[in-house]
Amino acid sequence: MKKKKKSIITTEKQHKAMKWCLNNNIKVAILPTNSGLKIEVNKDGHITLSPNIYENYAAQNKCWELYLYIYNKLNKE
Repeated sequence: MKKKKKSIITTEKQHKAMKWCLNNNIKVAILPTNSGLKIEVNKDGHITLSPNIYENYAAQNKCWELYLYIYNKLNKE
């Protein structure tokens, strides 16, 4: 029996946050490692790597959470 994949459901606010981050040279990416997936935040070339290891679904969710967190913290509109 084939295992059903979990799908990520995103909101309009998350997409707005991601667009704002990308327009402000802030990128969030998933990086594969030997032990699992890590999250990288690249802000104007300054890279921060997560200390945690994630599975695929959790890593995708974390990226969306980070885009929203960064947007809420840095957006001064």
